[in-house]
Amino acid sequence: MFSRTPFSVISTKQDTVKAVPTGRFLRRIIVIALVVASLLTSAYTALSFYVATQLVYQPPKPIYSTPASLGLQFHYVTFPSREDHLQLRGWFIPGILPNGSLTAQRTIIMVHGTHTNRADKDAGLLDLSGAFARNGLAVLAFDMRGMGGSPPAPLSLGYFEQRDVLGAVDFLRSGSIPYPELGRPRIIGGWGVSMGGATLILAAAREQAIKAIVSDCAYADIIPILEREVPKGSHLPPMFTPGALRAAQAIYGMDFYAVRPVDVVARIAPRPILFIHGDADDYVPTSNMFVLANAARSTPDANVQTWLVHGAKHARSFVNNKDEYIARVVAFYDAELGPDRGAA
Repeated sequence: MFSRTPFSVISTKQDTVKAVPTGRFLRRIIVIALVVASLLTSAYTALSFYVATQLVYQPPKPIYSTPASLGLQFHYVTFPSREDHLQLRGWFIPGILPNGSLTAQRTIIMVHGTHTNRADKDAGLLDLSGAFARNGLAVLAFDMRGMGGSPPAPLSLGYFEQRDVLGAVDFLRSGSIPYPELGRPRIIGGWGVSMGGATLILAAAREQAIKAIVSDCAYADIIPILEREVPKGSHLPPMFTPGALRAAQAIYGMDFYAVRPVDVVARIAPRPILFIHGDADDYVPTSNMFVLANAARSTPDANVQTWLVHGAKHARSFVNNKDEYIARVVAFYDAELGPDRGAA
């Protein structure tokens, strides 16, 4: 009986001695893991906020020329965006009728693409504005927020910029008339390229006053493009992209996940839409046009046309095919907006 007691005590002491360092070791591992996780989370958050800032802010490109270089009359204009009232800058170019007189009856709101301005040389916007004017269509070309001559603002790829297009509509309907002798427009159309095309769709879905739109190389959903492009620009793994997009929402209030023209394009019907896309577009894949067109046709009273431009890269359909582009688009506006009815 007594001979077994020391052995039992010794055994218990040995077990206790072994258990103590094991418990401390586990606690240390847990603490280290928590510290590492906290550091990784902080690093991920910090990098996400940095990428978000780089994504939404870039220096604006200067406007290289004006309609005067094309021999056209124009007036500078300033007007507020709808809802948040940013003062946007642009110019109004009257249309020219065959007899040489000026007109504002049919006015086209022109919406440029990302990180550019109303005169975008690469996409030929100034030349296209001049072509519209010479075919009897007045043009309101302006710089969206954060770009060209308009005030600094974060880029939201259509989420906030649709307010700028809506502000342009408000200006044409009730703002200071650029050419009082020409009166207000009888009817308003829209033209947009890339982000401008997507933004125009978002705006037209909310505003019945835009009676016909041309959307050139618009995206159906911005997220797949951001998932591809953000890692390239940030030089960070794709795992940081969702964090950057949510960081942009937290800092600036924009929701990139809501920039889905495909979800609203059917609301434009029965107003007509002409979708244009280059078949060599490697930035916004051509499939986007078909996705948008199919969504637009989902309502029985849809009025949808498409033009797939052979050999054209992103936002280059007009530059590569000027004569055919002008002929097709002007014919679309003539048919859908009706003819100019003469003097105001």
